[in-house]
Amino acid sequence: MKIAILSDIHGNTWALNEVLQDIKSKKIETIINLGDSLNGPLDPKGTFNLLIENNVLSICGNGDRLILESLGSTSQFKTMEYVKTQIDNDVIDWLKKLPFELINNNIYCCHASPDSDTSYLLENLKADHIEFKEYSEIDRILKDIKQEIIVCGHSHVSRIVKTAYKLILNVGSVGLPAYDDELPIPHKMENFNPYASYSILTLSDNPVKIEQVAISYDYEIAASTAEKNERNDWAKWIRTGRV
Repeated sequence: MKIAILSDIHGNTWALNEVLQDIKSKKIETIINLGDSLNGPLDPKGTFNLLIENNVLSICGNGDRLILESLGSTSQFKTMEYVKTQIDNDVIDWLKKLPFELINNNIYCCHASPDSDTSYLLENLKADHIEFKEYSEIDRILKDIKQEIIVCGHSHVSRIVKTAYKLILNVGSVGLPAYDDELPIPHKMENFNPYASYSILTLSDNPVKIEQVAISYDYEIAASTAEKNERNDWAKWIRTGRV
């Protein structure tokens, strides 16, 4: 069985469409989306439509949660206010129903980590760099997860990690190959390319096969849309994969 796993679309319909076409060309029927689907200065409603039309199984990311938490009030963030003007009740109902986690074919799926939608599973943030966690620390975080295979997103950086007890796959980002953030401390994540990333898991008795896929798409449309919506930083991230 083959399963396509993607994450962190951030409203990038153009990247998502190319990824879904690639998945379809490989005749993969099960698609799992690890969240942060709509939040961004791009095309949230179009992204929602594509996910529904293609029967994508989705969970909630921190960006999805923040949309729900901002409903009914005006936030200080222009991008969040833009997203709220683009979505309707169907989208809101869908967001409300998204689960925090998902288990599919003995694969544990989360957005960031089993305990939090904002805590990186594989990375520790330091004042001047990003440090990879010790295997023992990762196994401690995952000690209550019965499944051997764990898939996550959130960092937007693809990684395959094999500890003593677990196989962890971070599938990268479909729609945003770089970003910076102030929380919990200032840091940046970069992929150094503009491609849309996703992964394919092939399950058999042994071994598990993992394919990390990078798809070219017309990222200039997405970058121009970000600029139109007053996010030149997003435009640079989308074009270059650099902050």
